[in-house]
Amino acid sequence: MDRKEAAHKPDWRQSLWGGGFAMASRFAVGDKVHQAFSNHAEGTVVAIFKDRAGGLRYAVEMFGHRTIQIASEGSLVARDD
Repeated sequence: MDRKEAAHKPDWRQSLWGGGFAMASRFAVGDKVHQAFSNHAEGTVVAIFKDRAGGLRYAVEMFGHRTIQIASEGSLVARDD
């Protein structure tokens, strides 16, 4: 398999409505979260997408790190503040 075959192409056929993807998710863009495991780092959800298997993944901008981490729904907990 070469690099072109290995590259994942996004599925642009997904329907959009109300400014977002039509999918049920536990968190929304802008929600404050922290990691349930690891170091309990805090961040803000900046994007939601589906992986190849159809599961939801969240792009979270981590506070203090200026990085984006990709997390599964089960690894995030909503913050109350």
